[in-house]
Amino acid sequence: MRIPLAVVGGMVPMGADVIGAISSNGWLAGLDHLSLCTTGITTKPGGAVEWHPSYALQKFYLPMLGGVVAHKLAARLGVNRMLSRAGIPFISI
Repeated sequence: MRIPLAVVGGMVPMGADVIGAISSNGWLAGLDHLSLCTTGITTKPGGAVEWHPSYALQKFYLPMLGGVVAHKLAARLGVNRMLSRAGIPFISI
């Protein structure tokens, strides 16, 4: 089993946003930001639901796509093979 670092790195903007929301407003705000980053749907006080697809693109989908492309490019260039030969056990790019 290998962990692709480029794909995991694509989750960093979403993780930073969720952690920032948790640290400033608590767990419910963190869960709301998790929903906002993955689906673009957020709830406002009073029960109003809003949809912000550009926020989800910016914080999750585009960075994740970039990570997948970087992972595929590294695999094509042989970087992951070189890491395997070097004896690095669980990491790929």
